[in-house]
Amino acid sequence: MARLGLFSAPLLCVCLAGHAEDSRDPSRYTFWPEPLSAPVLRLGPHWAAESIVGGAGTTEQNDGREDALRTETREELTAAVTAQLDAIEAEQARNGERSAELIPELALLASSYEKLGDYPSADAALQRAIEIARIDFGLHSLDQVDVVESLVETRQTSGDYRGAAEKRRYLRELVGRNFDDPRVVGILTEIAGQEMENARRLVGVPAPGVVAFTSGGGDGFSMAPPTPSLAALHAAQSDYIAAIRAAVRTHTGNAADVFALQDALSDTVYFELAHPEVLGPGRPRSAWHANGSPSSLFPTVAFTGEQILRHKALDSMSFRRSPLDVAKDFVALADWYLVFGSQNNSFGPALDTYRMARDLLVKSNVARETIDELLSPEVPPAVPVLPESVVGTVRDHVLRGYVDASVEITRFGNVKHVEVLGRSPEAPKDVEDELKHYVGAQTFRPRFVNGELPRTDRFAARFYFE
Repeated sequence: MARLGLFSAPLLCVCLAGHAEDSRDPSRYTFWPEPLSAPVLRLGPHWAAESIVGGAGTTEQNDGREDALRTETREELTAAVTAQLDAIEAEQARNGERSAELIPELALLASSYEKLGDYPSADAALQRAIEIARIDFGLHSLDQVDVVESLVETRQTSGDYRGAAEKRRYLRELVGRNFDDPRVVGILTEIAGQEMENARRLVGVPAPGVVAFTSGGGDGFSMAPPTPSLAALHAAQSDYIAAIRAAVRTHTGNAADVFALQDALSDTVYFELAHPEVLGPGRPRSAWHANGSPSSLFPTVAFTGEQILRHKALDSMSFRRSPLDVAKDFVALADWYLVFGSQNNSFGPALDTYRMARDLLVKSNVARETIDELLSPEVPPAVPVLPESVVGTVRDHVLRGYVDASVEITRFGNVKHVEVLGRSPEAPKDVEDELKHYVGAQTFRPRFVNGELPRTDRFAARFYFE
């Protein structure tokens, strides 16, 4: 099994700085490159054909969908609450106020209250269920987790984020007291997912005021606390790492389950690159802090991402995943090296890792077409390649037009020259200059030609814009 204990929890509790904000494109256009050989994408508003074409499916199927989507009326919910309160009272009369049978009844009652919008009553019902579970199963038993998770969701839904965070801390405490229980993997995964939801929700929310520190001699320094989004992001990273460790430690799930967690962890650093505003104003923009302030001791998104992607690649080999899966993890790591290596002109690790990926595929007799698709595509991607789960796809946007261009790049992925070949009829003239500016600021994955990385390379693409 892979050794994932190399992850350092303190590593992910520090303030990360985003290289991406340094190169954020001020253009008023957003571009997506597609191969010139690919079919032309629809321009203008996107219409969902299903919404305007009638007769899709049978009447019985449509009726079934309508039944599934039908919400309970307020009268029905009120009647359900009355019936559930009666059932709870009857159970208490039979077996006492600490009966374990009350736990699911209280959970159902809380669900009805929540649908009615009565969140205080739902909260009270769930807290009582937790109290009974602690009495019946033990103060730190995981048998109370389902009800605690329901309480977290209720508080999130009602907008009581502080209260939800309190119960997430309680869940982490339960995990610490049940270290070897396989159930902790699911608990940590759920918590991490909630923290990522909070990170997305809180993008753009400013950080609290600057924190000042002074020494006995009067000298001091100030430090801007992380934005709420960044704090949630760091919490998600720590929880995903803990879940991965727990999965390996308790032998929970298979390799695919572990690497689903690895993918989710990788997405956290890609999310930070895609949303540099989570850093807040005043944060360093470079890949490493350049001054001698105390914050210079802290690693940044460059270092954190490299650690996460490197361990994922090593784990791919340890778990004996397919050569293609291992190669893809090597390429993702090489992409990261390439982007952040440009800060100090250190390209060796990137090029060596790309070659490792190709050598592995060749030695494993992977089909040439598969190798070329990964390492010699018609249009090399800008790196690092952000997953669709973070940025979506070109088809998620309303495309206004396109510009065809030829791009010359170095073996390090830097752009040397951009030549505009043409543009869509309705595209404004200024979009050409915007494209050149946009493309010139990108780093592209170098392509192999006859097994080598040439000093210069050229590709053509159709750059759609919004």
